[in-house]
Amino acid sequence: MSTTDSIGEKTDRLESIIDQLENGDVSLEQAKELHEEGKELLSELEAELDADEGEIFEQA
Repeated sequence: MSTTDSIGEKTDRLESIIDQLENGDVSLEQAKELHEEGKELLSELEAELDADEGEIFEQA
């Protein structure tokens, strides 16, 4: 994922990663890679949400 992806796209990807890990249909190596990607996504999301200082905007 790039830093230009929307919060919605990042949360969708994070949910996909969680589903894959919970299903257990991945190798140990792939699980480690998914875990790292998930951690990166969480960091990006936290930074984006902190940057907006808790303001919520409705998108049209």
